[in-house]
Amino acid sequence: MSQQKVDPRSVYVTGTTRLDKSQKTVVEQMNDAEVAKRVEEMKTFFDQFLRSLKNISIYRHNVSHFAEYMERAYKLLAAMLARYETVAIKVEQLGFKYFDEMIYQEDASEQNIAHKFYRDGVRILIFRNGLDPEQLLNFAMICLANFHQAEYMFEDMVSLMWKAEFPNIEYVVVETFAMGTETQEEAKAEIDKIVNYLYQQLTSQTEDRFQFARISLEDLEIELDDVEQAKGLVIKGSPAGPEVKARILQQLEEEDAVRALPKLVVIMLKLLEEDLDQDLGQALEDVFIQILDSFLMHEDFRGINQMLRKIRNLSRKRLDPANLARIEQIEHSFTTRMGEAERLGRLADILDTTAEIKEPQEVYRYLLHLDEQAILPLLQALERMERLEARRLICDALAVLGRDQLDVFSRRLQSEKANLVRDMVYVIDKIDPPDKLKYIAKLLEHPNLAIRLETLKTLGSSGEASCQGYVLQALADRDPQMRITAARLLVNFDVAKASRTLLTLVRDQNFIRRSDKEQAAIYAALALTNTPDATHFFREQLRSTSLLGKKKLAEHKKTVINGLALSGSIAAYKLLKAELEAGLKEEEVIQSAQRACEMLRGKLLGT
Repeated sequence: MSQQKVDPRSVYVTGTTRLDKSQKTVVEQMNDAEVAKRVEEMKTFFDQFLRSLKNISIYRHNVSHFAEYMERAYKLLAAMLARYETVAIKVEQLGFKYFDEMIYQEDASEQNIAHKFYRDGVRILIFRNGLDPEQLLNFAMICLANFHQAEYMFEDMVSLMWKAEFPNIEYVVVETFAMGTETQEEAKAEIDKIVNYLYQQLTSQTEDRFQFARISLEDLEIELDDVEQAKGLVIKGSPAGPEVKARILQQLEEEDAVRALPKLVVIMLKLLEEDLDQDLGQALEDVFIQILDSFLMHEDFRGINQMLRKIRNLSRKRLDPANLARIEQIEHSFTTRMGEAERLGRLADILDTTAEIKEPQEVYRYLLHLDEQAILPLLQALERMERLEARRLICDALAVLGRDQLDVFSRRLQSEKANLVRDMVYVIDKIDPPDKLKYIAKLLEHPNLAIRLETLKTLGSSGEASCQGYVLQALADRDPQMRITAARLLVNFDVAKASRTLLTLVRDQNFIRRSDKEQAAIYAALALTNTPDATHFFREQLRSTSLLGKKKLAEHKKTVINGLALSGSIAAYKLLKAELEAGLKEEEVIQSAQRACEMLRGKLLGT
């Protein structure tokens, strides 16, 4: 921006009404004790706010608890706003001031939040009553922004505040001022006068809401002696509304992503065909990495793939050997950077958070350009992803990149994270090694019951003879759900063997000690074998008599009937129908059998 002088009619700040210079400030109406009390309250708030920021930065992955970390700080600030309506703080290079008292101060660095605001032109921050926890949390995330990361490459504190559109947090920005031919120190002193005057007005007894007003130079001249001209922040007419801002932002992004970046790629590729010295060659390599990050910021994986393809096409041209060596180096550096943890983390965030994954085939091509060095960063990104579709896309790529790295995936089968375990099973299944079942069967010892059940179902549903041993072993598992599932899966193998195994199990004298639910489930599995021996067993149980323990026997028969009903088989329906016609003895058993027949009939007929 040039340093030419302007003679503005108005200076653009945050406000709604013309400021009254006769209005007394709050501090002028307060005694020292009242001022000290407010300052102490603000110091307490900032102390708690900084602790909250520290917790969020340490537990950055634990997003669901961010609001909890910020709760105490919010309550302190909300209480102040409820009493005073507005809290305005001055932003200085090394800290914040409230009523000219330093309430926060650190050395100038990226960790100093005041310094980050000051560096980007923010001179006053205003918090207003009505601030909700979400606004304060979003403000905290802006304070934590790391501008060395790719996602913040084209941002600053002002742009982040503007995009957030806080209803109850406002700010005054001083961009650049030209004060005649004065020195930089003199100009800064006069800018400070403007800021001090605005800050005084913010602490006056006014109903002003300070949202996009204009303060004329006549309003300022009494307070700003010797300030002749101000450059920047000059606005005439009405401020842009949200729709206009959104449209302009969209046009700028389109110009950057759709037109500017591809044009820049063409220029860079053309340069690679010219004579290159060492410094220019190294500079071009750095530029290509920056273009990669720009494409990632715009979620344009097609652009990245096209750029890489054009670089590789250049290597096939008849160019000077030095140029070809440089192109090969650029390609190697480019693909290496594509697989770095930070960029793959950005890719994972895009896949996991967008409403619909745009051009998933281009994302897949991006991943296939990587090498084995990217496997571990991809697995780290996968651990924090939740969306199934996004995880599957990463897993499909891992199955290709890690075809010879089975042990890397196998070691993660014992992870406590169920989703990661399922992903590793999916990857191993895609790779399909000769001993695949050996890897999967390890999960039968996993501490997570859901994982063990899923593994057992996978093995039992395969129907492969080699899996039968795992199912038989699960019949003696410590958990009843595993035993029930194993019993049902046995019929997927040798039916005759399944029948013999289950008959041995139900005739064991300890079987009666199992819960009614487990007994019924195993009877259902036995009924599904539909062998003569199984049918004979059920008839034997339903027709048995006893002079002693009649009630206990009736309960046993009802459990058998429940098992037959659970099987949902035609054979079970016919058996119960025949027994009812033959005549069951106990009335409650007859009623139970009739209900079971009705249920089976409804299941079989689909009614």
